[in-house]
Amino acid sequence: MTQKVVLAYDIGGTKVAVGAVSGTGKVLEELRLPVGTARGKTAVIQQLANLGKGVISRYPAIKVAGIASAGPLDPIRGVLLDPTNFGIPKKGGWGEVPLAHLLEKKLGIPVLLENDAAAAILAEHWKGAARGYDNAMILTLGTGLGTGVIANGKLVRAGRHMHTEAGHVILNYQDMSAPCGCGNFGCAEAYLSGRNFALRYQKKTRNSKITAPQIADLARRGDRAALQAFEEYAETMAVAIASYVVLYAPEIVVLTGSFAETADLFLKRTQTLLKALLKRRREGIDFMPKIMVSSLQNQAGLIGGAYVALHRKS
Repeated sequence: MTQKVVLAYDIGGTKVAVGAVSGTGKVLEELRLPVGTARGKTAVIQQLANLGKGVISRYPAIKVAGIASAGPLDPIRGVLLDPTNFGIPKKGGWGEVPLAHLLEKKLGIPVLLENDAAAAILAEHWKGAARGYDNAMILTLGTGLGTGVIANGKLVRAGRHMHTEAGHVILNYQDMSAPCGCGNFGCAEAYLSGRNFALRYQKKTRNSKITAPQIADLARRGDRAALQAFEEYAETMAVAIASYVVLYAPEIVVLTGSFAETADLFLKRTQTLLKALLKRRREGIDFMPKIMVSSLQNQAGLIGGAYVALHRKS
């Protein structure tokens, strides 16, 4: 019997991963490279098609594809809705892009689209840290702050088939130092995404070239400014998760994305403050969630895209 294999994509604001994933969730092949969002949608779609065709040529058993993509998007229609973190080409923005349909025509197989954070929590629930939990949330800490939720064993969607964009819950609308890609100020994403963490540090230190990994390295070596930045990050993370607990009551919160690798610098402080913020909500039912870094590391999106291809009916 031929092993079931699907084509999976994980599309972010700066990178794309594409690969072949088995029906049991094993990544058989994976390629990661920059995605040329600044060149516009036509170039990106052709890039995605070329990558997909290459994988299909090596795994001819592939009959369906699943995409985990940064949003906003409509997963039912398979349409990107002017994605927030894809940048704005010099000539016009992205607008609505029927990505699933366009790739179907180029690849010759059905294509299903899902929000990347939703796909990631489905992957964690299937094969990762959230396995065995009926109530779980994921925070993807990368270019943006993606959020995905499973409640009572099912993926949570907002109205109109939209995704629960809890990264754009506003923590301080008057904070002009915290611009967000959505156009507002003071969103959780403006503080907690890896990119925005680095941008805020760059402005404070007037060092426009330092990166998030470099700031983390400084903090681990005892640099006062870097440690202070992570202290502020830890506190903001605790405030955000406290709000998410009120909304979704997760038993576990999974951290993923490249910036989750710095959890050793903020997680302990976040947990301590979160316990204090939830003190009243720990009586009777204890709403304090377990917080863990993803066991799937940077493959959560890719495995989630595969899960969508394998299990979603429409």
